[in-house]
Amino acid sequence: MKRAIFLHPMSVLKGRWYNKEFRVIEPLGTGGTASIYLVREIPTDREYALKVSRDMTGIDSEYRALSRLSHLPYIPRAYCRDDLTIEGEVCYFFCMSYFNGKNLKNLFAESKMSPKTALRITAVICRIIELINRYNLYYCDIKPENIMFDGKTGNICIVDFGGVVEKGDAIMQFTPGFDRAGWGMGNRIADEGYQVFAVLMMLLDFLLGDIESCGKDFDRLKAGVNKSQLSKCLKKVIIEGLEQGSPSLEGLAADLASAARKYCSEKRYARQRIDIYIDIGLMLAAAVFVAVLIVVI
Repeated sequence: MKRAIFLHPMSVLKGRWYNKEFRVIEPLGTGGTASIYLVREIPTDREYALKVSRDMTGIDSEYRALSRLSHLPYIPRAYCRDDLTIEGEVCYFFCMSYFNGKNLKNLFAESKMSPKTALRITAVICRIIELINRYNLYYCDIKPENIMFDGKTGNICIVDFGGVVEKGDAIMQFTPGFDRAGWGMGNRIADEGYQVFAVLMMLLDFLLGDIESCGKDFDRLKAGVNKSQLSKCLKKVIIEGLEQGSPSLEGLAADLASAARKYCSEKRYARQRIDIYIDIGLMLAAAVFVAVLIVVI
């Protein structure tokens, strides 16, 4: 496996073919074979997220996918693609828009958001993924770390398109806890059912927490859902979706939005400022989604 690349803060990167220069600010994350850094372009001072890897195929594939979706507001916009030499070794990179926010894993850990807010966020995620599917690109590595809440725009944004494949293709990049095949509930092939399963596992992680404690035992997970204090209708939506009885993202989004409207918050989930802020962002995202959907259709 190719090693991730370490770049020193304040070092300067220069593309070999287009001569664009970027100053490294700080690391943003590391995947299996790639690293992501916040960089500032010289001399414009514009900030980007730069993804760099020794894997040319992976960088090219992700850059092409983002380029096809560049007009959508929920994903990073790809700006440039080039290669450079680091310590005598050729590496490949591309720059994309930088979302100055927090991923949902950190956001939910820091703020005890209401179940209603979790349901609304998950419904918006369903709609975004379903919209991406219309371009025959299936985003399947669905997990809280790959979903950002952009504090500047109030939008929910999806990042890390390295594992995007076309419908029916084998899924090569996945996270075990959200993987349908790992729970014995289907194969590792890109389709809406796979996405629905991952989305619902993410929702359960928000609502109940620690899904890994079930040890990939689906019956144990199902029992935990049934014993929880979730509403009867929400339990039905979750279990049917996980059992692949309703593998439609559009239908799931509608069911979750309906459950959110009916949800009566319990006293222990006091409404916080973060809930209100996210609600405003979700309303904006829903409005933009409808406008984009009209254009696509």
